[in-house]
Amino acid sequence: MDRDNLYIEIIAQDGNIWRAPLHQDRIIVGRSPLSSDLVVNDPRVSRVHLQINCDGMETTITDLRSANGTHLENYLLPPNVPISWMVDQTATIGDTKLILRRGYTAP
Repeated sequence: MDRDNLYIEIIAQDGNIWRAPLHQDRIIVGRSPLSSDLVVNDPRVSRVHLQINCDGMETTITDLRSANGTHLENYLLPPNVPISWMVDQTATIGDTKLILRRGYTAP
């Protein structure tokens, strides 16, 4: 899976949608701008909530012992266990949805 072509579609509870390209091998997602690469402004998201890894072959998502957990589709992820994240699957953290997408083009 070509990392340069992947992005995360973020859908906030208020309906706002934005995109974040996967240009790094590892991305930390959380509420804290000091310790997260991708900041999600959602009170139910932990300061450091989850980690996304993408090596060009596989993308994984790992809950980092967040207070409210991470769901992939309807499955609650066990903490600290990388789970394969496929294109078009939805991860939910707090009231925010993260969808792995293919076909990113820079604005």
